Amino acid sequence: MKATFVYISILLLSWSAFCQSHDSLATTLKYKIEKVTTDSARIGYKVELVEQMHRFDLDTSRVIINDVLKQIEGIQNTNPYYQKSKAKALNYLGIIENKQGNAEKALTTYLKALDLSKAINDSVTIGLTLHNLGMFYRRQRDYEKSKKYFKKAIKIKQKMTDVESLATSHHMLAVAYYANKQNDSSLIHILKVKALPCSKTRIAKANGSLAAIYYTNKEFDKSIAIYKENVGISKNIRDQSELSISYLNVAVLYNALKEYDKAMPYLDSAITVAKELKNKGLLLKQYYSRSNLNETRKEYQKALQDYKIYKVYNDSINDTEKVKRITALELNYKFEKEKQADQLRLENETGKKRLYLILFATALILGGIIFWLTRKNAKHRIALSKNKLKQEQLEKVKAELALLTREKELKKAVVDNSLRQEILSKTLGEIREIIQFENEQERTLALHSLSASLLSEKVTKKTTTDLQSYLNKVSLDFKVILDNQFPKLSEKEKELLCLMTLDLNATQISKLQNSTISAIKSSRSRIRKKIGVDSKVDIIEFIQKSKI
Repeated sequence: MKATFVYISILLLSWSAFCQSHDSLATTLKYKIEKVTTDSARIGYKVELVEQMHRFDLDTSRVIINDVLKQIEGIQNTNPYYQKSKAKALNYLGIIENKQGNAEKALTTYLKALDLSKAINDSVTIGLTLHNLGMFYRRQRDYEKSKKYFKKAIKIKQKMTDVESLATSHHMLAVAYYANKQNDSSLIHILKVKALPCSKTRIAKANGSLAAIYYTNKEFDKSIAIYKENVGISKNIRDQSELSISYLNVAVLYNALKEYDKAMPYLDSAITVAKELKNKGLLLKQYYSRSNLNETRKEYQKALQDYKIYKVYNDSINDTEKVKRITALELNYKFEKEKQADQLRLENETGKKRLYLILFATALILGGIIFWLTRKNAKHRIALSKNKLKQEQLEKVKAELALLTREKELKKAVVDNSLRQEILSKTLGEIREIIQFENEQERTLALHSLSASLLSEKVTKKTTTDLQSYLNKVSLDFKVILDNQFPKLSEKEKELLCLMTLDLNATQISKLQNSTISAIKSSRSRIRKKIGVDSKVDIIEFIQKSKI
């Protein structure tokens, strides 16, 4: 019997939550709601009023919060302020549904609040909703899920400045650990609450949890002293839920000490407060406790009556079909989330494929354009190359023709010069013969021969002048090299070298220069010595390479 009674006490501790609901504050908020002229301010004040009232007047809080939600829906404004107010309102509506035993509605409301909070990326309402989901699953005795949500809430709240809210989540996590018989972990989080600069009310609640641990360790005197202190604090701050729990905790401890008459008044007070709150969860535990206490006192009729009431509340709250519906709601929520995630992934994949297709088509078009431009450029370069080649070939043909023309002219000049030499030699022979003539007439004829001889000499000089002029035209570049690089050479030697560039042999050059073949060869030997060229080296090639 005692073990069951203790377990009931531990479960009741899980229902404590922080709130200060002074009459003056509620009155001030009501006044502001009446006087304010803007929708946004009115909505904000109404949510604050519910935050103060929901622990001692659930029905009025429900009316106010439904009015807030209806007003926000009527505004149809996507302003983040209204969305945040809606998320907070949904949270308080979920708390009201949870406390009045409407578990399915509570879970649905919390999940809506969580989706909205995440959509607007508001850390405050996300932390609040995660905390409330932890409270919901703790009520369902699913302590693992409860602890998971409390830890998530703490992680978010640690980044914020609201110390009171952080202390509340640490405290509720401690309660969940305690309900799960993990007292060491519970004590860690209770001490974290006491270390935070939070309100005296929150410290008192942490002390209440500490008293429960004392109770478990059978340190009843310490435990009962803390619970009685909390009764006084709950009355002062008008926290009806905490007051009902504190009454019950004192009764549980007196029962453990076998002081049954002292326990009963506290248990009656706990039930009275819970009835005012219409809190089915508290009434369930308290009627069960009073039934056990009456049975211990051998007041069996009262014990049976209390047990029947307990059974009604138990059937209402712990309906198996309801649990199934809650599970179905949760699974449906997860399914919808997964479905949305899959849809989003599908849309992303479709978008990616469309983007890849566009990029591929663009790449093909650009590739085609580049290929066309490259090909056109290549054709243009080929055409230019062909034109250049044709031009070079034309220039080459012109150069060859010019060379052939010059070669013909030079050979003709050589032949003409040879003829002149023969004529001159013949004339000189005739002069010698004339000198020996004694007859006047013959001498006259000799004079005519002499005139012819002089005329031949004049022609020869003219031919020589024409040769120099010709060489200056066809070998000008070579002549410049000779003048600049080899100034020691005589003009006759330079003329010889210029004639050698025309591929003329010694015989041809001797006729042009009116000299002998041996004289030409001797001149070439002298030239090699002057410029320092070995006989094995082509003298013309050597001179051309010496160009600066």
